Amino acid sequence: MPFSVGDKVVHPHHGPGWIAGIERRDLLDGTKRYYVIEIAGQGLTVRLPVGSADEMGMRLAMSQSRYPRVLSMLGGRPHLLPENYRERQEQICAQLRTGRVMQLARVVRDLTWHRKRSHLTKTDSDYLKQGRDLLAAEMALVSGNAISQASKLIEATMTAAMASRPN
Repeated sequence: MPFSVGDKVVHPHHGPGWIAGIERRDLLDGTKRYYVIEIAGQGLTVRLPVGSADEMGMRLAMSQSRYPRVLSMLGGRPHLLPENYRERQEQICAQLRTGRVMQLARVVRDLTWHRKRSHLTKTDSDYLKQGRDLLAAEMALVSGNAISQASKLIEATMTAAMASRPN
């Protein structure tokens, strides 16, 4: 999928940002075009070859219309995660790697609920933080709010969901 300057995108490894430019670079094997991506909230600039964007999994950021669905996912009924930490972490890692916003919301919801009924390992906690950070950054990018505001909204949504439902 071709992207344009100004598009809000999600880089599969670095998270949400926007395309600040498209530049050409002369290399030994010819001229290549690169997307110049400013990663929101990290002060990071990433260059991704135009021809590799689809293969790498870069996608457009969620639309404003998807925002309420993300909040609904966070506040929805959680799926029980495997008790076996290896199975659980394999499942969560696979969801995080997709980089898809609904998968991120699912990870945050399910790990938050798992923490309430059991404990999280260090890796589980790291995955929860990674999911929250990526989700908050994408929500902030789309809404125009600060990442801290999006984080607070995620926290408030999860707190309300957990208060309204017993284990």
